[in-house]
Amino acid sequence: MGLRRSCSRHLATAVIVAAGLGLAACGGGSSSSTAATGRASSSPPATTTYVSANATVIGKSTAVVVNPAVSAALKQAGITADIVAPATAKRTLHFPVSGGQITVKTLAGTFDHAGGLTFRHSSNSVTLTHFVINTNTRQLTATVGGRSMPIFNLNHASIKHVGSRRSTVVASNIKLTVTSQAATALNSDLGVSTFKTGLDFGMAKLTVAYARGHRCGC
Repeated sequence: MGLRRSCSRHLATAVIVAAGLGLAACGGGSSSSTAATGRASSSPPATTTYVSANATVIGKSTAVVVNPAVSAALKQAGITADIVAPATAKRTLHFPVSGGQITVKTLAGTFDHAGGLTFRHSSNSVTLTHFVINTNTRQLTATVGGRSMPIFNLNHASIKHVGSRRSTVVASNIKLTVTSQAATALNSDLGVSTFKTGLDFGMAKLTVAYARGHRCGC
């Protein structure tokens, strides 16, 4: 399938990506005016509100804790993973959120990430970059060999708003399961049979900052 690439930085102790969920903030507009009887009309000062619209994702990160059983299986198969900067790896994998768009109220949209992972086995390697979480499809996609493919299906829970202006959302307990496309591609290019469709890869936590919809004096 020609999916081999080499683009790594620090050696990761566990493996693979992250996933998540979305969110935004809301508001409605109102206006009023009164007409004076006889001579002139006057209006009260406009009230500033937030228009209910798309919100822009502006930062923070997704953290992934890999299932220990998966880490053991990869080690046994001789598969290693190199982190691609600016992602980092210590006890967990951290992928910076670099952008995206979400719809206010429904939380539907996309979350772009920087960095990636390179899997290696013997002389073979596969690099995954440009991770995108899509809460409409409930999948995490990545660019592999120049094309995008779904890597994980997402099952998510526990969403909460934090911050004084509710401009940050945290989505935790996001279960990552390997897609059939990812299992086929990784096994084929690495020359292994380790990756299985539906494999419980681990849990992710997405922390996202977003900018509200534009303001207006309505």
